[in-house]
Amino acid sequence: MRLTHQLALTLLATTLLAVAAMGGFMAFHLQQGFSDYLATQDRQRLTAFAGAARAAIERHGLEGLRQQPEHLRPPGQDGSEPPPEAGPPPRGRPPRGGEGRYGPPGEPPPPPGADPERERARRGLTLHTPDGELLWGRSPPPGRRQLEEPVVLNGQTVALARLLPRPEAPEVLDQRFLRRQLLGILAVGLLVAAVAAALAWRLAGRWLRPLAEVQGASHRLAQGDFAVRLPRRNAPTRNEFDALVDDVNHLAEALQGLEASRRRWLAELSHELRTPLTVLRGELDAVRDGVRPLNSARLESLSTEVNRLRRLADDFHHLALADLQALPCEPTPLDPSALLQQLAERHRPALEAAGLQLELALQPLPSRVHWDSERIVQVLDNLLANARAYTDAPGQLRLAAAHEGAGVRITLDDSPPGVPPALLPRLFDPLFRADPARQRGSAKDSGSGLGLSIARAWVQRHGGQIDAGPSPLGGLRVSLWLPERQP
Repeated sequence: MRLTHQLALTLLATTLLAVAAMGGFMAFHLQQGFSDYLATQDRQRLTAFAGAARAAIERHGLEGLRQQPEHLRPPGQDGSEPPPEAGPPPRGRPPRGGEGRYGPPGEPPPPPGADPERERARRGLTLHTPDGELLWGRSPPPGRRQLEEPVVLNGQTVALARLLPRPEAPEVLDQRFLRRQLLGILAVGLLVAAVAAALAWRLAGRWLRPLAEVQGASHRLAQGDFAVRLPRRNAPTRNEFDALVDDVNHLAEALQGLEASRRRWLAELSHELRTPLTVLRGELDAVRDGVRPLNSARLESLSTEVNRLRRLADDFHHLALADLQALPCEPTPLDPSALLQQLAERHRPALEAAGLQLELALQPLPSRVHWDSERIVQVLDNLLANARAYTDAPGQLRLAAAHEGAGVRITLDDSPPGVPPALLPRLFDPLFRADPARQRGSAKDSGSGLGLSIARAWVQRHGGQIDAGPSPLGGLRVSLWLPERQP
């Protein structure tokens, strides 16, 4: 079953349950309320009868009332408003023992020729002495519960007024009235159910329409169509479906970027491998054809290209390990100031030969940090090699370090040329090369484009951060932060 059908049926079932509960409550409340109303009428009638009995006893005495019961005229017989008349019995069923017009069930029927109005006023009422002797009215059927109210005269109970209560509402209330009410409730319930079904179907389709669009977009993403985008809903209020649409669009953008990166990676990888292989093949063909002699210079050239291939393979291996979060790291205690001074002295001759001056600016640093010295030296070697390759001569480099928080901040600034701001976020991507204006050497000397990617991998492996930005010297600034201890 589709989710639209399930949601529509759930809404419809909830509405029907609410309508049924409301209809049942209304029917019960109608029946119960009418029963309470009749009980209140009985109590008021008994109270009025007790008052009439007290007046008759006060006027004629108890003995006079016993001799002439007609002295007691119950309410309704002396011209006052008669009590409510009981309804007729249900159609097709005869009264049970006086039920309906003349009295409650079980009460003896009136004698032939009795006045109906008089009998209606007397029905169910009796007057007894405190000892239980019947003074007025007809004896009630045995075993029936009666309402009772004392008749008090001069502070003494002289008689007991009793009333045989009418039956519950369903036995008295006109069944046609109840049937009409229930049919009306049922009709309203069916109308509400029909409207609810239409609204539930419409609302379910409207609510789940974005989900269907997301399902279609997910299917296209699974098929490799990463250019799919879902339209964003311009509404003052946003819900979970809008957030889901945004997430799917972001996922599609990320997958499209990854696919483009994968294709670029494969293209540039093949290019990087083809260059040294082409040189090797050319050298070997020249030696085989006798164009060039196989001497030490030729062997040195072949060895250089082989080493270049080896470095390229090592770089790709390190990047693969970084993606798997499996880079080996062996931190040891070391002095960061001594490490940076030795690094600067080692690179200074090559930098000066390239027309670049190196300035070392060290602030007080921790005496001991726990780094993998070989990997940190590899990172800084890559940074200094890039600065030497991409900085115009005469130029300037500044290597600075300072204690920052629970780690060390190391920055390397160089003089022009710089990197366009739009390219800075991609500077650490594998095989990415910035503007050719920053490339001083030939393509053969420019490296594989993996140095900064590997540097970022090793810095992150130490729990640090690395980023790039414009340098106050006019070129590029690379800044890295390393914690004193690897987390």
